[in-house]
This record gives sequence, structure tokens and C-alpha cells, in this order.
Amino acid sequence: MIDAKMQYAFKTVPDDILKVLRYTLSNGLQLFLSVNKNEPRVYTNIVVRAGSKQDPPETTGLAHYMEHMLFKGTSRIGTLDWDKEKVLLEQISNLYEAHRATQDEAERRRIYAEIDRVSFEAAKLTAPSEYDKLVSNIGAKDTNAYTWVEQTVYVNDIPANELERWMQLESERFRMMALRLFHTELETVYEEFNISQDKDVRKVNTAIREALFPSHPYGTQTTIGSAEHLRTPSQVNIQKYFQTYYVPNNMALAMAGDFDPAEVVELAEKYFGTYEAKDVPPFTFSPQPPLTEPVLKVVYGQEPALVMLAWRFDQAKSADTLFLLLIRTLLYNDQAGLLDLNVNQQQKVLESESWFWFYEDYSVFGLYGKPREGQTLEEVKDILLGELQKICRGEFDEWMVEAVINDYKLGQIMASESNSARVNAMTSSFILGMDWEHYTRRISDIAKITKEQIVEFAQKHFKDNYVEVNKVQAEDSNVVKVEKPEITAVELNRDSVSDYAQAFLDITTPRIEPVFVDFETAIQATTLKSGVHLDYVRNPNNSLFRLDYIFPMGKNSDRKLAIAVQYLPYLGTSRYSSADLQRELYRLALSFEVSNDDDYTYMTLSGLEDNMLKGLELLEHIISNLQPDTAILQNVVTDALTHRANAKKDRNIVLRNALGNYARYGTDSPFTYRLAVEELRQLEADELCQKIKDLSGFEHKIYYYGQMPMSEVTNLLETHHRVTTPLKKAVPSRAFNQLDTKENQVVFLDFPIVQTDVMLVSKGTPQFNMDEHLSSDLFNDYFGLGLSSIVFQEIRESKALAYSTYAFYSSPRKRDWAHYLQAYVGTQPDKLSDAIPTFLQLLNEMPVVDSQIEHARQAILKRIESERIIPSRIYWTARANRELGHHGDMRQEIYQHTERSSSRDLVAFHEEYVRGRAYTFLVMGSKSQVDLNYLENFGALREVSLEEVFGY
Repeated sequence: MIDAKMQYAFKTVPDDILKVLRYTLSNGLQLFLSVNKNEPRVYTNIVVRAGSKQDPPETTGLAHYMEHMLFKGTSRIGTLDWDKEKVLLEQISNLYEAHRATQDEAERRRIYAEIDRVSFEAAKLTAPSEYDKLVSNIGAKDTNAYTWVEQTVYVNDIPANELERWMQLESERFRMMALRLFHTELETVYEEFNISQDKDVRKVNTAIREALFPSHPYGTQTTIGSAEHLRTPSQVNIQKYFQTYYVPNNMALAMAGDFDPAEVVELAEKYFGTYEAKDVPPFTFSPQPPLTEPVLKVVYGQEPALVMLAWRFDQAKSADTLFLLLIRTLLYNDQAGLLDLNVNQQQKVLESESWFWFYEDYSVFGLYGKPREGQTLEEVKDILLGELQKICRGEFDEWMVEAVINDYKLGQIMASESNSARVNAMTSSFILGMDWEHYTRRISDIAKITKEQIVEFAQKHFKDNYVEVNKVQAEDSNVVKVEKPEITAVELNRDSVSDYAQAFLDITTPRIEPVFVDFETAIQATTLKSGVHLDYVRNPNNSLFRLDYIFPMGKNSDRKLAIAVQYLPYLGTSRYSSADLQRELYRLALSFEVSNDDDYTYMTLSGLEDNMLKGLELLEHIISNLQPDTAILQNVVTDALTHRANAKKDRNIVLRNALGNYARYGTDSPFTYRLAVEELRQLEADELCQKIKDLSGFEHKIYYYGQMPMSEVTNLLETHHRVTTPLKKAVPSRAFNQLDTKENQVVFLDFPIVQTDVMLVSKGTPQFNMDEHLSSDLFNDYFGLGLSSIVFQEIRESKALAYSTYAFYSSPRKRDWAHYLQAYVGTQPDKLSDAIPTFLQLLNEMPVVDSQIEHARQAILKRIESERIIPSRIYWTARANRELGHHGDMRQEIYQHTERSSSRDLVAFHEEYVRGRAYTFLVMGSKSQVDLNYLENFGALREVSLEEVFGY
């Protein structure tokens, strides 16, 4: 038993809003602990202070690839016979070294064939995805990992009652590393590399690093690694890296949530205390040469053009970063910075912002801009530099410095509401080698900086010592693709478990009693004298508030309303210019946002509750006193057309929005329901302003979240919220016909990407069906979502056909909408002949593994038991449920249904709702690489254009 009554000398920092407790084990492992009792869960990061910066130059990409392998198990997790398996794994390691050593391509192919043969035999001794099954069994969610230049981080969000089993599992996971299923996982990294070739921002960032850091790993090597190094990996180097950097004195556990800190220390001592500390080789580097003149680099790609400017600064621990944090926000805070007001608000560019990267050895400050129609990148650059020069000349209001400090303090309060935000802050402190006290006092240190010091710093550092990267829209002739080698799909022992796993699963943990929300009592409601309905939820945690005016009219009610919402932020009133409004809101630590979706328009005021009255007065003044401006409207229209053109170059928008809606609706869809070009150009400024003013005359609701008593909120709204009575009925949304999926059809879109995207879409029951909704979670967890799902195991782990793949059965957002089955695989064109048949076979002949179904069932139960609908989400959850005609907490019915479910029920669900369905196959890729004749095997083929699926 763990004795949690022991007292520990935790290090703390006075006035730390996160109340972080720090403790270091005798072997050097650091603990960062932040207690948050809002829900019985714990968000965890296991952090290693090593990333691609430490990659050996001859095997770049190593740290990232090793991150993947830390999910494959150890000599205990994931093995069915370690004594036999390790012999085969040693043979594979030796073969990879021989493969690396030879330059003869024929010999390489021969060696790789032997690697493939031995790997096939080794896989027979493997229990696949066992770590993922075990961590799911304890009710973990958000299981993931990421690698960057100086860190590798392993993430889990676990139930509070499973803290010991999580600690036990992770201590075994990091004890050693078994490089099993290595060559199939390597192919998924190939896929990740190939995906990166289609991401233009990654190319821009790489160009910046190469120019700023010509002899430092920040610039000489990438996290994903080079194509050649991915083709010739070294297992020897990977194991050496693990043994060198994955040591306790180079690692930390960062945790936030519901736990006893003393118990965490006891558990860490028990499970990680035996890890042996080792000397970690210090990282050394030569100072990077100074830049004495601008360095111009040009990169190419099919995504929209942009320009980036970047300056190099001292390390994250230096005083430089305090000034950069301040200057970045003075320039851009998405509200009242110089770029916000003088550039974005004035519509001088399509969009702009300032940014920074903070690293252990250096920092980088940058500016970013996208051109408007007909604007050159040189013109955008000059505009960005012009605003930076205003900082250098001191052309900014002194009150802005204080407002920036308040903005950071507000951000701290908001971050404290989230366990993940708490953990990420602690993680950053550890990675950057920055003491937590230093990290937490940054805001107070920034507050001591004067305007004169800012100007002096800017004048000293911002000269012609920058890198300019122009991202031009054109074909990239430098794209490098990693070709797949010939491999044999490995056999998966889905129903096998290791001895370790069986013992782990046999451990019983007292369950947490689930808590469901009674929305009728959690949400107070009243009706104002005007007839407007008010919903109220109290904020029990802090002094932040949120006030929403919710109008049940959106883009599908009035296409002009969508443009009016885009137009509003640029307008002033009879008393204020638009810039004055933003300045005043920022000074008051308030934010005003207006948005709409297909069915609703939202006006949202949020921030510090002490200033709510002033904010409410401003909000009402804005609605009632907007002043039309024809020139601004013309710019809004021009920019809207530019955004439309840019959307056609965005791979995700093309696939998920344009093609996804095309599969569901055809050419007449919510996505294509927008004003035509001529209709846009004929819009009148007065008419759009009037649409905003008229909203308050339609029926609507108000939602308030904060600490002010409901009676006071009601009185404020009675006094200040102006409506025209009697309230008019809202204009209903236009309905769209969801097409039946009666037979297979293939829709192909020619799009210039290295990969090929394949999405299968199938319409199911045409309206919300509670039985399907209750069963879909179990189907999704078992079959199509997550690292241990059937789809992930077969497509990625067994056959290495994709980096990203999934399938899920979705419920509609509205009661009269349909359920859908959707599946996705992003793969190489030459793998389509494997990927599509494999997916179809899985969908129609779902493998049934009773033990794995039970793991998925228990994972759902444990997640629901330990999750809580936090106060700020109560209203929005209730609202979503009511859209489906349900007034209670639907999680309760899901929980009770899952308790009763068995593998037999899942098989019945598959038989009724999944097997034998017809699909619309959406295929997007380069026509020169895709065999269209092959695609015709799956249904009638239709080639579509961007114009057809976008509607313009």
C-alpha cells in the first residue's frame, strides 16, 4: 500500500496561479504537479529533454521515429515469447546496419527482402497494440506523443483512480524499448514524410531555420528527417539514443488534475525510483554568424502565397524573450495591436500577425502576411515592416503596455481552467531549462519594462538582419518522395495477450461513480419583459464571464447575413471608429466576437466580470449605431473572393468541406449555398448594417456564464438590452436534401498532392435514431478510432498502408438529419490497390475479438465515470442534446447501454448498420499518378472539378 501521509518538501512559488508543486526524486526525475479538483481526471505528460536537435547527423529523424516505437512495447509488454522474439529482433537490427552500410541498390533490395522475411516471423510472437489496449483499459483518452527540436513528450489523460496502474504501465514502457514491427511502422513515417511535402508552411519554416541557423541543428536537420536517412535507419543508433537521453535525470512527469501530491511522489518513487541516473552529454554549438543584411529565400507550393520575416534572438531564458512577448502582443493580439488596427482592420492585407519561437539555445521573432487580390509579396513585406518600425519609433500608446500585461493575466486565468494548459506550461518550463519561478514571474517581469526600454530594445535588434521567405504559388520541382519498399503484411495476433498484460488486466481498481448533469437545475432560466429568454449558469471558479446573444438565423436563413457578420468587425459607430472600439474593449480586458454557422448567429462578449457593464453598454451601442461604409464593404467583398480562391488550394477544405458535402448533398449543399460573385458586388452597405440592427427585433435567446447573481444579470439586461417588440419570428434555415447512398460510386478530383486521399461516405438512417447513437461509441472505439482499433491495426500496423486512417459511425446534430458511416485512408497512389480492398473487407467482414471488444467497452465506461461536464460547457451540451429532442444528459443513457452491451450486441449492430453498405468513394490526388481504370472496379466513376464541388 502507498503511504500518502508522508510529508514532502515540495518547492513552490508564491502567488503562482497554478500552485505548482515541484519535487525531484533521488535519481533526478522531476515532478511538476498542479492540483485541480474540478473532475476526477489527471492530464499527464512524460517529458524527455531531447528531440531532433540531438539526432545524430548521419541518422536524422531518429528521435521522431523512436517516439513511434515507444508505443510498441518492451520485453514484457507486447511479446508472446521474448526469448525467441529478441533473437529475431537482433537479426533485424544487424540487417538494417548492413543495409545502411552498402551503396549497392541490388544488395540493398536483397537485404530488405531478408528484413521483411525475418520481420514476418518476429510478428508471430507479438501481441499488437498492447500498450494502447492497456492504457485504454484504464480509461485513458488523448493518448498521443509528439517530437520537436528539444523535446519528446508522451501524453495521456487518465481517470484519477487509475493513477497507480498508469504509473506502473509507464514505468515498464520506458524501462526499455523493443523495436518490434519496425519496418511496418517505418512505412507510416514514410507516409508522414510524404504528407509534409504537401504542407507549404512547413517548407517556409524549414527555409527560415536554414537561413537563421546555418550550422546549428535547428537549421541543418528537420524533425521528420531526410528522405535518405528514413530509407536507411539504424536501430543501433536508436537504441543508443534511448539509452543516452531516456534517463531519469533528463525526464519529467508533468501532471494536473485530481490527486494527492504526496501519493504521486510515493508512486513515482515506487515505479520510477529504481531508474538509474546517467550523465547526459551536454549539447554544444558554435554561435551562429550574425545577419548583416536581409536574406531572401523563395519556396513553392500549391497553397496560397504568403511572406514571412524572421529575426534571431537569444535563448528562451534570456531577457530577450520578455521584450519579445511584449512586442509580439503590442503588434498582434487579435484585437488592438498595431497589426490588428492599422493593417487587418484597415484591410491593407488579407491577414497578418506576429509570432515567435522560444528554444533553449535561441529564439526567433517573426511577422507573417498574406496578400490581397493584386497585391505583391513585396508590398505586404513593406506594410509589415512599417508597423514594426512604429515600435522602434515609439509610435504606440503607453496604456497599451499595461493592457498587454492585463491580457497576459487574463490568459493565465483562462489557462488555469484547463488541465492540459497547466501541463503544457510546466512542460515548457522543463524543456527550456527554465526554473518554474523564472517561468511564472515572466508577467511581473514584463510589467516592469517601460516604453522607453521597449523602444531601445527594438531599435537595437530590429534592423536589416532578418530572413524573408516568399512562399509563391507554383509547382514545387524539389518535392522528394520516399518510395515504399516491398513488404509482406504481418499477421496480427489480435486475441493474444502477453503475461504482463494479463497480470495488468487482472488488477481491479475501485470504480468512480459517474456523475450526470440535471440540466433543469444546473441551468436557471427566465424570460425578460421583452420576451427574450435568458439562460444562466454560475461560474464557480473565477472572475471571468461570457454573455451570448443567440439568434436562430444563420447562413442558411439569409446568405447576406453571412456577409454582414464578416462586415461588422470593420465598422465604427456614430461615436467610435472601429479602431476606437477595439482599443476600448482591449483596455477593459474584454472581447467582442460575432459569428454565424448555418443556423445561428452569435454575438459574444467575454472577459473580466468587473467590466461587464461597460462591455454590455458598448455591445448595445455597436448593434444600434453601426455606420455603413461602402469602401470597407468593397474590400470585404474582394477579400471574400480571395478567401474563396484560396480555399480551393487547401487540401483539408477541398476534401472535408467541398467533397464531403458533395457526397452528402450533391451540388446543392449548405457548403455551396452562398452569394454569387455578381450578388456580392451588388450588396449595399446600408442594407447589411440594417441586417445587424434588425437582429434584436427577431426572437432570440441570451446565455450568461459568470459569478454575478442571476437577479443582477436580469436587471442589467432589462435596462440595457434593446429590442423591438413584439419580437418577429426568426427566418427558418433553408433545408437541403441529403442524398441516399443507393449504390457504389467513385468521385475523383484531380489535385496536386504527393499522397492520395480516399474517403468513403455512406448515408444511413435518415433521422436521429437513439439505438444507433447508443451503440456507435462502442463500434467506433473497437473498430475505427484510436491506436488499438481494428482499422488502425490492419491498415497501419499490419500492412503499413497509411499514416492516418480511421472509420466512424456518426450521429447527426439535428433530429431530422441522417446518420453516416465514414472511413478515411491517406495513402500513396501505388498503394490504392491494397488500401481500398482492405478497408472494404474490414467494413464488411469486421473481425470479432471478444477480449478487444471488452477492452473498448470498459474504456468507454471508465471515461464516462471520470469525466465531468465542466460548468462552462453545461449550457452548450444541453443545447446540443435538445437539438436531438433530448432534454437529459445523454451520457447517462450511453453509460447504461454500454453496461448492458456485449460482443454479440456489437456484431448485431455491425450486421444491421454496417455490413454491405454502398459508398460514395471520394478520391483526391494527382491524376497522373492515380489509375482511374482501377477505381472503376468500385463503382461508376465521375470526375469532378473544383468549380463543381465548390459551386464557383
